[in-house]
Formats: sequence, structure tokens, C-alpha cells
Amino acid sequence: MTTPDVPEVVLDPIQTLKKAWWVLLLFGLFSVGFGIALLVWPGQTITVVATIFGLLMIISGALRFVAALLAEGVEHRWLYVIGAIVGVVLGVLVMKYPEQTIALVVLITALYWLIAGLIEFFVGIANHYPDRTARIAFGAISMVFGILVLVWPAPTVLVFAILAGIYAIIIGVLEIIAAFTLKSA
Repeated sequence: MTTPDVPEVVLDPIQTLKKAWWVLLLFGLFSVGFGIALLVWPGQTITVVATIFGLLMIISGALRFVAALLAEGVEHRWLYVIGAIVGVVLGVLVMKYPEQTIALVVLITALYWLIAGLIEFFVGIANHYPDRTARIAFGAISMVFGILVLVWPAPTVLVFAILAGIYAIIIGVLEIIAAFTLKSA
């Protein structure tokens, strides 16, 4: 039985998600590159670290927004829109005031990791998409890194940069895996 006047996209959300596989791939590649840069040059100035984090949040938010737009008919799409808005707004603030916000950068990044992790974790649990395992892992890892930074906010920028570099590489690899899982689904 077919449903009249219902777009095919609404009937098959997995096909809709497959259209956005390249967004996950781009974010994953960017995250891995960013993580490598942080591990190679961890001793850079506070301004550079803050600016890079602000840029990562803006790009992450923008890519999540694009993914939400491309995911028509997918449940919980509004969660990605909220995560996108939070990422872009906080990223702009960090880039505008890098020297004044380095302590806040640590807190903002930890909160962003925690919120993004919660969203990905619960979306992964709630849906049975092909990239479900990667989303649950991404969410769990993001939450762990967010909590670690919130529990120990006093580490030096160097330690934070190394931790953030490791995080970015792990998340980037998971996003790349999720992208190819979606593409081949």
C-alpha cells in the first residue's frame, strides 16, 4: 500500500541520511587534520589554540546544520540544529575574544563535547541507522572527554591542546567510518 502525497524521503530516512555522507566525511577529515596539528604544535600560544577551537566549533556547527538540512524526514533533526547553533555561536565568541576567553575556552569546549556527545549518544540509541554504533561511540567518547575537562579544568593549555588533539583524531576517525557506513548502506 502506498501513501498518497507523502514524499518518498519521509518513508525512507536512511536514504535521506545517505545523501549527507560527504558532510560526515568532511568533518572527519577536518577533525583528524586539526588533531594532528594540535599534537605536532601543542606549545603554541593561547590565542592560536583559542582561535583554532573557535574555528573548529564554527565548522562543526555549520556542517551539523547542513546535515540537519539534508536529513529531511529524519527524527530528532532539531537536535542537530540546536547543536549547530550552539557550536557556531560559541565558536564566534571564542574567535572574537581569544585572549580573554582561554579559561572559558576550556569550559566551552568541555560543555560542547558533553552536549554533542549526549545528542549523538541518544540519537544513536534511539535510531537503527547503519552508522548507529559509530554514533553511540562518538557520543560516549565526547561525553567522557567533556567530563574529564570539566573535572580537571586547571591543566595547562599544553595539556588541554594534547587532550583536544587526541579527541579530534578519535572523533574524526569515527566520523569518517560513519560517513562510509552511510554511503555503503
